[in-house]
Amino acid sequence: MNKLKNHFGAIFNNKVDALGLSVFRILYSIVLFCETLQLFRFRHVIYDKEPFGYIGEIDVTFIFFFWFIVLGLLMLGLFTRFATIVNYIFGVIIFSSAIRFEYHIFYAYVGINFLLIFMPVSRVFSIDSLIQKLKYSRVGFVHEVDRKILEINYLIPVFSAIALVYFDSIFQKLSSPMWRSGLGMWLPSSLPMVTWNDTSIILNQEWLMKFLGYFVIVFESVFIFLFWFKSLRVPLMIIGIVFHVGILIVYPIPWFAITLIVVYLLMLPEAFWFKISTLLKSKSQGYTFYYDALCPLCLKVVVVIKHLDVFNRIKCLSVQDHASMEKYFSDISEDELLINIHGVSRHGKVYVGYNAYTQLFKHFIYTYPLSLLMMLPGISTIGKNLYKHIAGERLTQRCTEENCPLPIFAVPPNETQDILVKGWNKVNITKRFWKVVIISMLMIQGLIILISPTITKYIRKTYLSYSLPASIYLESKTTLKNYFGIVYHPVFMDEHFKNYKSIYKINYVDEQNQEVNIPLFDNNGLCHGYLSGVNWIYFTFRVAAPWIIKPYYLERGVSPYLRYYVINNKIKSSEIKFRIYVKEIDIPHQWEKDFLHKQMRKPWKLVGECLLKNNVAEYKWNEGIHQVY
Repeated sequence: MNKLKNHFGAIFNNKVDALGLSVFRILYSIVLFCETLQLFRFRHVIYDKEPFGYIGEIDVTFIFFFWFIVLGLLMLGLFTRFATIVNYIFGVIIFSSAIRFEYHIFYAYVGINFLLIFMPVSRVFSIDSLIQKLKYSRVGFVHEVDRKILEINYLIPVFSAIALVYFDSIFQKLSSPMWRSGLGMWLPSSLPMVTWNDTSIILNQEWLMKFLGYFVIVFESVFIFLFWFKSLRVPLMIIGIVFHVGILIVYPIPWFAITLIVVYLLMLPEAFWFKISTLLKSKSQGYTFYYDALCPLCLKVVVVIKHLDVFNRIKCLSVQDHASMEKYFSDISEDELLINIHGVSRHGKVYVGYNAYTQLFKHFIYTYPLSLLMMLPGISTIGKNLYKHIAGERLTQRCTEENCPLPIFAVPPNETQDILVKGWNKVNITKRFWKVVIISMLMIQGLIILISPTITKYIRKTYLSYSLPASIYLESKTTLKNYFGIVYHPVFMDEHFKNYKSIYKINYVDEQNQEVNIPLFDNNGLCHGYLSGVNWIYFTFRVAAPWIIKPYYLERGVSPYLRYYVINNKIKSSEIKFRIYVKEIDIPHQWEKDFLHKQMRKPWKLVGECLLKNNVAEYKWNEGIHQVY
């Protein structure tokens, strides 16, 4: 027991390098940007009160534009604390506003966005850390940002977005005949309207699919207990990533899969990130940058160069100590070297002033396109004049601490220095905060588990009351879901597919009476084009689902996508015609070889037409529609 206590205590006390956490910040920002970009693309379908007709009280377009900027700041690590707070606020607004398009990954985004506010994600690879270095560095002293952070900062997103989700989903899966019979992975992947790729070569291996179905249950059950142990994290991470790569291939929820993969990367050991960093760094520098060691401004420039030189391509040397050993400076006086910036390429070519900086950007590698832009005739002229203006008097007189004063700031207290009260410092406050967060999440998720189908079935058998936890959860359900991303997780359950008996295909009829498939479901009935992420969830389970009992509801759900297709393809006509087809499918109760192909081969039947006149849809159904409803 003491060993276990010491182990968990170490997680809250050990400090590790922040490199991996900063990589997570960058990757997560990119993935969230891609998700929001998809929402922005379909914003009129998702958020308009009347799609492409009446926006409603709030136009989310301007929110998205600001959110994209904030995500850019977060990725760069600029004004990071501000960016994380605004990112969280925008996430709550945008995700909670998509009521009809509610999507499971939204809750994970909200939860992670909330945690990011309190995580030290900008210690490495950020402009904020560069600003801090510049602020406190001076001649004779270069300030280094503390890269060491508490290990728990790596594990808290894994706990929130993966461990708790898995553990809660187990109590959903155990009540499912589909999962208990080992078909939890095979059955959804064998239905055309659920998948966007044909993976029959794997689906046709009965023993493999049932093994994977049961393995998922075991893996999700033990993950919350095992991921705390460092020796088990990499094996657990590999298994989790393999599963989510499978989700990426099979199901039309790409950003869900990639988001979880990015979170899994937080389980990599500190040594891995150092190894990657070493592999990316050049063994020899291709450009030498000479600077005046007694110039405050030059020192700031060198700080910037070293911060941006992630591939170790630049060697910074002081004129005072190294210029005499540079053979390519034989005809240049030391005074001239001190007054103007010089750089030397690997091949011995000397660059001065503006050109020295152009070569600097070239050798950073990732700014190579910028260097080419800087060398263009017009831009080069402007750049040289700007350089002369910024350099100012330095081009005629050396800049020193006496004639080029820059403000000097005292280095801020470190994280272990107490704030007013003994024992209250940043490190201790962080430890206590994350402990409170973990305990709170466990208690809330435990409350949700108490009213899961598996537990309530047991409670009913033992005549115990569960009305109190149920009422507590129901009272706070909306707040927990919208503001903290804590919710129950019934993903891919029997009720999602029960009685699902038909798939809709819609074709646009052009002026030559040729039909073009609208990218909802393709000719095989597989998800296609538009049906990704929120659109797939909405259209498959809320528009064309078996519990939709009247054509009116289908019409209301289909019409926005028809309008989107017309606008996106710039179709100009007063009357635009579409034909609607239905493919009847079966829902299996046991494993069956080549089941997906059998559903794909089933014929399409014409059940109706839609005529779009001035953005108003008119539907005409034939007798075949009555076989569906």
